[in-house]
Amino acid sequence: GKTFSSGHPVLYALAVVTALLTATYMFRLLYMTFYGERRTPAVAHAGHGHGDHGHGDHGHSGHLHDAPGPMAIALVVLAIGSVAAGWIGIPHVLGGHNQIEGFLEPSFHAAGQAAVAEAPAAAAEGAHADATTEMMLMGLSVLVALVGIFIARTFFLKNPRLAEDWAARFSGVHRLLYNKYFVDEVYDATIVQPIKRTSSGLLWRGMDAGLIDGTVNGVGLVVRGWSAVLRRLQTGSVRAYAMSLFLGVVLVVGYYLYQFQGR
Repeated sequence: GKTFSSGHPVLYALAVVTALLTATYMFRLLYMTFYGERRTPAVAHAGHGHGDHGHGDHGHSGHLHDAPGPMAIALVVLAIGSVAAGWIGIPHVLGGHNQIEGFLEPSFHAAGQAAVAEAPAAAAEGAHADATTEMMLMGLSVLVALVGIFIARTFFLKNPRLAEDWAARFSGVHRLLYNKYFVDEVYDATIVQPIKRTSSGLLWRGMDAGLIDGTVNGVGLVVRGWSAVLRRLQTGSVRAYAMSLFLGVVLVVGYYLYQFQGR
């Protein structure tokens, strides 16, 4: 109601459409879950005893049972919270205080905003007009909820084939809505896949496997190659070591003689 009275009819219209869709899919969930034909395969018991396939087996495929204790407790707490939140949000026109509405109101007032004095008659007239508008909008909200329930009851309880016929008749719209306006596909094509290709092609194969691993493996290959050459010099033969020492001495003496003759 505040959205409409504050001069935002478009936003209010979107909220009304959202309320219609909410009532429709919530009662669709209700009708498809608790009404109509069974959609799970029947449980075939092997016997009537209390063995692995007896009536006490809750893990059998297709067996319907209540939620476990922790989940049921969580649902009860949520239900109590929903009722409490509803009582807190009772509007002024019905005798409540609507504390939820005024919770963030101080945050939207400009600092130092001057208070404007209003005549008592004008204030009373404005309050009466606001109350009338609020009652009308509340009635419209209830009507929209009932329309959503009626749509869900018609399509998913009374005549489930009607939903399939409409889906086939408006296949383009159905495909668009069923695929959630293709937001996931667009996000995957524009964000996920480019990042994936960059990560696997450039960062992984190029930087990690190519540059980093290539450098490390290249250093290892060089060291292994030189070690294969140098280890051949370690023969363990005294004759070979003596010959190597003799050749070294000959090379050193020859180098110095060559330098002396060059002078």
